[in-house]
Amino acid sequence: MTKKDDRDSPFSYRPPAGKGAELRADLKARGVSFNAFVTSLIYGGPLPRSSRHPPLEKQMLAQLLARSAAIRDALDATARVARDEASAVDALKTACDELTVIRAALLKMMERAP
Repeated sequence: MTKKDDRDSPFSYRPPAGKGAELRADLKARGVSFNAFVTSLIYGGPLPRSSRHPPLEKQMLAQLLARSAAIRDALDATARVARDEASAVDALKTACDELTVIRAALLKMMERAP
């Protein structure tokens, strides 16, 4: 057990009047703790990756990824119905290929492996 005298004193920060809520909202949007934010500012390092809440951008990317998967499923269903029409099947395959590229880009932006 650590003695009380051995511990460092905590630092304290009081933002200017009216700025506290803005700071909390900014930190929540970034998905980082106050400690991580201040440490990165003082030592010039990058902000660590969020572990608690994904930033809004990543949530939006995940929604786009889910919507593109739904589009791909709809295109596959349409391709099964339009098997006899070669031009329709080619157009659907091209659209599916484009969705594959979009999926790869979204996963890369989310820092995930395809």
